[in-house]
Amino acid sequence: MMAAVLVLDPIFEADLQPEQYAYRRGRSALDAVRHVHKLMNTGHGEIVDADLADTLILFRTLSFSSR
Repeated sequence: MMAAVLVLDPIFEADLQPEQYAYRRGRSALDAVRHVHKLMNTGHGEIVDADLADTLILFRTLSFSSR
């Protein structure tokens, strides 16, 4: 199993965008929430897509406004 990870990880990692956090070594759902929070605090007012299913507790701390 570890041999497969060592071979396949760099291949898939090369195709992923920096904004993608799922199933990546060294990245977590909390990192994704922190990134979204940072963007919101720097003037980005809209989120196009964010998968927060596994971060229900953190999701409750975000504030949203409806248009």
